[in-house]
Amino acid sequence: MSTRVLLLLALSVCMAYASYGGSRSHCMCRRVRERYGPVKAIQDIQIYPPSATCDNMEIVVSLKNGLQYCLDHRVKKVQELVQSLQKTRGLQTR
Repeated sequence: MSTRVLLLLALSVCMAYASYGGSRSHCMCRRVRERYGPVKAIQDIQIYPPSATCDNMEIVVSLKNGLQYCLDHRVKKVQELVQSLQKTRGLQTR
């Protein structure tokens, strides 16, 4: 009987680990853009550094019309935009 319980427990742990993803793949951004629209349309930019749940730095742009999208942090123009907005709007990394 104890072998069955241990086997069931081991199976449960494996299933829980597999459903969690088994790796750090719970990023908010599934796809990223290399370009952005007019800066005047941007309401907010949230910057999330790499964490225990996601290996990537994520930049989430919120527009005044309610839409959101992610930018590729490796693109030079995106880095310049973030630096510019941090200076003018006081945006900070979360």
